[in-house]
Amino acid sequence: MGRKRGRTGLLLSVAAALLLLAGWQRGDAGQPGAGAKMGDHPYDAFEPSERCAVCHKEIALQYERSAMARSQALPWDQAEYFRLALPHTRIEPRVAPVEAGCIQCHAPQAFLAGDVPPPEAGKADPKADGVSCDMCHAMTGFDGEAPINGNYVVSPGKVKHGSRRDAAPMGHEAAYSPLFKGAELCGTCHDESSPYGAPVKETYREWSLSPYREAGITCLRCHVPAAAGKAAVMGKERPDVAQHLFQGAYSPAMLRGAATLYLYPATGETAAGRTLDISVVISNHRAGHRIPTGSTEERQLWLRMEARDAAGKTYHIPASPAAGDPAGKSYSVTTNRPAWHDLGRMMGIADFKGVPRDALPEGDRLFRKVFLNPLGEETVAQWYAADTGVFDNRLRPLEAVVERYRWEIPADIARGELTITGALNYRRLPQSVADLVKIGEVPILPVAAERAVIQVK
Repeated sequence: MGRKRGRTGLLLSVAAALLLLAGWQRGDAGQPGAGAKMGDHPYDAFEPSERCAVCHKEIALQYERSAMARSQALPWDQAEYFRLALPHTRIEPRVAPVEAGCIQCHAPQAFLAGDVPPPEAGKADPKADGVSCDMCHAMTGFDGEAPINGNYVVSPGKVKHGSRRDAAPMGHEAAYSPLFKGAELCGTCHDESSPYGAPVKETYREWSLSPYREAGITCLRCHVPAAAGKAAVMGKERPDVAQHLFQGAYSPAMLRGAATLYLYPATGETAAGRTLDISVVISNHRAGHRIPTGSTEERQLWLRMEARDAAGKTYHIPASPAAGDPAGKSYSVTTNRPAWHDLGRMMGIADFKGVPRDALPEGDRLFRKVFLNPLGEETVAQWYAADTGVFDNRLRPLEAVVERYRWEIPADIARGELTITGALNYRRLPQSVADLVKIGEVPILPVAAERAVIQVK
């Protein structure tokens, strides 16, 4: 009987996966989603978030400080849309749908109001700067078999939708929606295909194939965690009030410790001139999706390995290309050779020679997914991605990878203690790209670090 149930469960899992895949493939790649339509609802169909804050004071304060509230107004999002994507739609007809498609998720109320392209941040209705409270709580579902490409369905009005069956607010009506108990609410905008049919955001898909889905742990459990308190100033005490933090890749606290790092030198004692083998075990033990996720074409996660001898001299321990990294491509190892040539064409820069690909010290292990444009060039323009299946070594949920290093110890190294360090770091965007579009410094955020000490005789 046990074996029969196991086989049945496996068949059901396979069937569910096939249904999900069918939904993804049916998604209208690169087009605004088939749910809400541009121009369906004017700005004033939605309550301003300031009105929500009158009663939901603490929740509103959390939300105001999140990237969600400024999803269109953040410096890179402004530059990416107005300096790259929008000009690109004027010279490449294939990507024309992203003029509205980007706004459908980054400034959904501007999209619904037909205000596309919207004015730059701060120059229009504040609801055009991000995702408002009422935008999410007006969602009633999604159109199609799976959430993708902004295919949300909204019904703005007096009724606000949420996860409570017994909610009885004073300022509006409330309705329970199972959408707020699952991951599909987030998936409508955190899964996306390019106009070329390539998957470019897969956070929902990654979660749906992870152990977290099997355990019933959804996006909101981590990004909107529950705590005891009141949802509104006049509400009742509850043990599980959703904290509207929406923290993610912009949050140092969220990134710190998202993965663990352990170093294992093959020996505790060695000698100058010998070869030292080092194993590094990295585990994604906190994220229900891959690390990095989302707009992975631009996000950098890398492992820096160094050794410091007894005299204080520091040596870099370089990484070799990872399995599946084609010869000469350096997909998995940091490099500063010129790249991102298509950005210059989008910006109208004549004879653009590219910018340093990673803008990092060379020779470190990179964890990334590579996007290629129709010309076969690496690109950080997700809307221009034609092939996103060439290389992917990102960290899977609840899985570990072992990175192996072989280091030739210098003959003149100081005898005594040798401290080997590994540091896993994250950056939202290559600094070279940030400099190109003039948005200032992009901080490097620590994820994990570890060290081991051996003796050099």
